[in-house]
Amino acid sequence: MGKRTWKIGTGVLGLLAILLLDGCLGRGIDGKAQDVDGSKTQETVTDFHFLEELEAEEWQDNALDDLHAVLNLPVERVTAEGELEGGLTTLFVGEGGGMVFKTHLYDDFKNSWSGVSGVTAGGEAFSKKLELEPDRTGTQIHKIGPVSGKDGYVACFYQFKDGKPSEYWFYELDESFGRVSCVQGAVGDDELFESLMGDAEGNFHMTFQRTNGKCAYVVISPEGERIFETDLENRPQGHVPKLCAFGKGRIAVHDPIYETDKATGYGRLTGHKFYVADLEGGTLREMDVSTEDAVKKLTQEDFYYVTPVSDAELAWCNRSGIFVYDVKSRETRSAYKWSNHGIFPRHVYDMSVMADGSVGMLYDGTDGLRYLLLNPTEEKKELPSITIAVSTYNKAGYESAANYFKKSYPGYVVIVRDDWDETSLLTQLGAGEGPVLVDTELTGFEELEHLWQPLDGFLEQTGIADELIPKALEFGKIGDVTYGIVRDFCIDTLITMDSAPDDWDYDGFLDALEQCGGAPLTNDHFESPVDWREKYFEMLGNGTGDNYYFDVETGRMVFGTDQFGRVLKLSQKAAKCPPYEDGKALREGRVLCEQTYLVIPAQVFRLRRRLESDGEKVAGYPTGNGAKHLLVAHAPLAMRSTATEEEKKIAYTFMKTYLSADAMNSAPELLFPVRKDVLEKQVRDYETDAKNSKEYGRYNPSFMPLLDRDKDVPFLYGLIENGVVRKSFPSGLQKVFDEELGDYLAGRIDGTALDNHLKSRVWLYLEETK
Repeated sequence: MGKRTWKIGTGVLGLLAILLLDGCLGRGIDGKAQDVDGSKTQETVTDFHFLEELEAEEWQDNALDDLHAVLNLPVERVTAEGELEGGLTTLFVGEGGGMVFKTHLYDDFKNSWSGVSGVTAGGEAFSKKLELEPDRTGTQIHKIGPVSGKDGYVACFYQFKDGKPSEYWFYELDESFGRVSCVQGAVGDDELFESLMGDAEGNFHMTFQRTNGKCAYVVISPEGERIFETDLENRPQGHVPKLCAFGKGRIAVHDPIYETDKATGYGRLTGHKFYVADLEGGTLREMDVSTEDAVKKLTQEDFYYVTPVSDAELAWCNRSGIFVYDVKSRETRSAYKWSNHGIFPRHVYDMSVMADGSVGMLYDGTDGLRYLLLNPTEEKKELPSITIAVSTYNKAGYESAANYFKKSYPGYVVIVRDDWDETSLLTQLGAGEGPVLVDTELTGFEELEHLWQPLDGFLEQTGIADELIPKALEFGKIGDVTYGIVRDFCIDTLITMDSAPDDWDYDGFLDALEQCGGAPLTNDHFESPVDWREKYFEMLGNGTGDNYYFDVETGRMVFGTDQFGRVLKLSQKAAKCPPYEDGKALREGRVLCEQTYLVIPAQVFRLRRRLESDGEKVAGYPTGNGAKHLLVAHAPLAMRSTATEEEKKIAYTFMKTYLSADAMNSAPELLFPVRKDVLEKQVRDYETDAKNSKEYGRYNPSFMPLLDRDKDVPFLYGLIENGVVRKSFPSGLQKVFDEELGDYLAGRIDGTALDNHLKSRVWLYLEETK
């Protein structure tokens, strides 16, 4: 029996389902969190001490990293009353601050106008209408950009002739967007460029995509002459090279390399090249930094932005923070880690390194567009901190919570690390050392009870217990004691035809399988006969407390009896499971069940309509107490039992933050939340999205059906109410099943040998653990 710890994927959509509560959107989960009792529990109850929330009169960033923020302010995006959609918007960072340029369009072109808003490097928010030509009506500017190494701007206006841009005027602007100079530039008709920037010599640099699909880089002199021009490699439509300010007044061309996906037609980022122009020699030279392997690898999904610092250095950022790569040392150093400062960028629009070494950035945070200005740190100062050991695929969720924690508790840090070796981590924990909080996906949970700090009373003292779905309290328990917490979960269940039994325990499931002419099940996750048969054996157990094979209290086993012979005989049906065909095999009677994972509300609501139209039902997995849906979560987050009181104070506060509604609502990826109010919000969001899709002509009922409150909500409610937490065997016992069933499925032993081996080894395990 393979150990299947269901790993929740990181590409899940952001819409999530809800169980509706009484008095809100319909019927919901009834009952309150159960009080924990029992002598063992009472002995482990303790007073939980938390950090005090600090309301700083004036925000100040800490000095933990090479950089520290001097500004982190919201940037207003100005939209005028009555304007039309389609106005050009440009977001950029320069020496003068973070800016949003917009053309405001109206039915009457004469009423259209250009404006810029933003935050200056001095922290002043502003909004300004650009009026450079007193005699010109309508839009004054079409393109704008910063000047490298100088607090000033360059801009461009062009006329339209026969529907195409022509007659280009270039402007130099001062730090207040006032006109300094103007020149008509030698730009050909129909050259609608994408980016504009000025250099220290007063030249105008621009990139654009020609009508033939090629990308070009052009430089116009202060006198309006075309002094440099070159075509760059072909790119997928819309992927135009960018301009980057670096050094003191220099400009580089960042040319992202894309390959067109033949199946979708979209471009896929595969690398980066950086060039600088020799204006006198008329050549374009590739920078040394762009040939480095470390730069070529900046194609991962969490990559945000990259820009040169000098000929030998490159700054880039991803969802973890800002990093600097040095060509000479071939080393990458961390310059600013988001989780140290309570920042979680969802998207970075522009990032630039200034002449004095400061870094400016425009990013979308959890509360909208913001301007971040970072200065080099002269003296680093450590703060009280704890470390969380996490698995790589869980890292984003914990980083998000750590960032949110940092906003509320600026004097403390939660460090999230995913670079742990399992053996050394267990060794440290066994010695009473190592990280304070542990994502137990790395270590195991139930079999290591002695390592974890009991949390009984924690959820009650924080007031969170009553805010959680009662079933969610079971995820972090070992026996009757709570040792861990989880934030979200999914539902794993079985679909059958209406003619199948309405309920089944293990014997009932085997009875139904005997009477069925087909295989046990199908799903879209397994392919080989071995996978199917492993899944079949796994379906007959949900941990040591509930399985068909043995009773942990009485020692009764089915091995060596006709009951196990029946299990082995029916396992032959699992060698012939048909491939997943979206219900076809089920309706044709070739399988008894179809397995499905439910992780977002759209799946739940689509499923209910499918069942209604195809004569099917959700049956659930067999258990000793009848059919149940399995509730599956990431491995719990647990605390090292030997943590100091100060470490516990930080850890308890982080866990409280981790389970808060605000932190959950800002999480990058969330399945069915364990909080009632977050689920409530998610279903309202789903309902709104479905209604909007219909109102705006994008309605697809097979993908996002309108919410039927009277049917969808009770259906979802029933799935969770009739669910049980998915359990696994302890690692020692799991190893027994893995080895013996592995040999059997591989044909190395026959059914008789399997029967005898399991009988003796399971008996020995039960005796040793009495």
